[in-house]
Amino acid sequence: MKKYIAAFFVCVAALVIAGLLLQNQTDIDRSSGEQDTKKAEKITTEDKEESRESETGISQVSEDKSEETEAEVTEEPGELQKTTEPVTEERTEKVSERKTQPANRTPVSVAEVQAQRNTADSINVSWTNEMDGCVSRYVVQKRKAMRNENAVEWTEVARVDAGLAEQTDGQYMITDVLDSDQPVRYEYRVQVEVKDEKQYEPQDGGSVLASNIMICIDPGHYAGKNEVTGSESYGYAEGDFTLKVATALKSDLKEIYGIDSYMTRTTGTITLGGYTNLSLDRAHISLRGEYAAERDSTLFLSIHTNANEENANGYDTCLQPVSINKSLVFVNMVAKKSDTILSVSNAIGTGLTRVNYDMGLSTVGEFRTATADTVLEWTKAYNDSLNTGGTVVCRTDGKEDYYGVLRGASSVGIPGLIVEHGMHTIPEVRKAALGDLAEQWADADAYGIAYGFGFAGEK
Repeated sequence: MKKYIAAFFVCVAALVIAGLLLQNQTDIDRSSGEQDTKKAEKITTEDKEESRESETGISQVSEDKSEETEAEVTEEPGELQKTTEPVTEERTEKVSERKTQPANRTPVSVAEVQAQRNTADSINVSWTNEMDGCVSRYVVQKRKAMRNENAVEWTEVARVDAGLAEQTDGQYMITDVLDSDQPVRYEYRVQVEVKDEKQYEPQDGGSVLASNIMICIDPGHYAGKNEVTGSESYGYAEGDFTLKVATALKSDLKEIYGIDSYMTRTTGTITLGGYTNLSLDRAHISLRGEYAAERDSTLFLSIHTNANEENANGYDTCLQPVSINKSLVFVNMVAKKSDTILSVSNAIGTGLTRVNYDMGLSTVGEFRTATADTVLEWTKAYNDSLNTGGTVVCRTDGKEDYYGVLRGASSVGIPGLIVEHGMHTIPEVRKAALGDLAEQWADADAYGIAYGFGFAGEK
């Protein structure tokens, strides 16, 4: 019996040992299989990478082949394109910026800026901002705006801390001191730096043109002066029409060209130095020209329309033919010595001649430009001649300017012009004055001034 029991335990022990040996072999086989699998995967991955490198090489070699072949070789799966696209520092910054700055930020800018000539070598720049509380600092910038020197890059003029609006009635102002007093024009704008970039988005502000020149505009005579009566008068009076031209000119100079100006009169009445109207048309007329020194003007410009001798060319005095019409620009002795002012004179005369010719108010479309040596001495015969173009002229009385307004400007050292836009003794001119003639003449004057000072380009 004992023999059988011992044999039984021997068999059980043998079975347990055999089971343990079988389990151990299975673990070894499994481990070996996993290693083989990893090796196979590694080989497959290396093969794929070599294949991709091969395909990339093929696509580079095949760049110059037909579009069909190139498409077959370089076409890659979308997944491969994603993995090969480089993640640059710039892209990372943009993503970060999008995450930190909400898309619905409130825009902040200085929409309107004002700029005025202060002196011959300085320009004042001013602005207001309804969102001043959101701004930490304002940055005033400028760039040159000349015919032959337009600048692309903005340069900084000044930095102004925000929060001072309450102390200045809501308005900020800085003075830009220029390098010289030579005629120059700039474009100005005011940029903002905001307090909270997560809430507010700084945007480019509006810009404005400004220059360091000042024009004193003198609307010739006064209301009702040199009124035309009789047949085909069309209610014309030189003293009324010159005010219309001058008013339109002042607006054009500022709005289109950024040039500041002021007028000797803004109504039908003129008052200077305690004198009015007739006194300022005769005995004290030189006060008009002297008024140009009131704001250190760059140029004095007197607006007029011309007339002829009684019954000139055999026609009634105020029923002259359009063939007598010509634009004349009178220069004073100071202006005659300035190449810049002669350039202004030539440009004004050329523009007015073109307007009159295009409107059928003259028969000659050419204006004879002049230099200091070729300025024509005015005569009555030339003034009343038919089919003759206009030019730059002078008229002196010995050693002085003949006309009081030009004499007055010369006495304070300021270049002066009298612009005779056309002859009001022509019925067609008086009729045109009922329409847009004043605006047309003002446009020509403004452009001539801007062109002569080097601001405006060729038309």
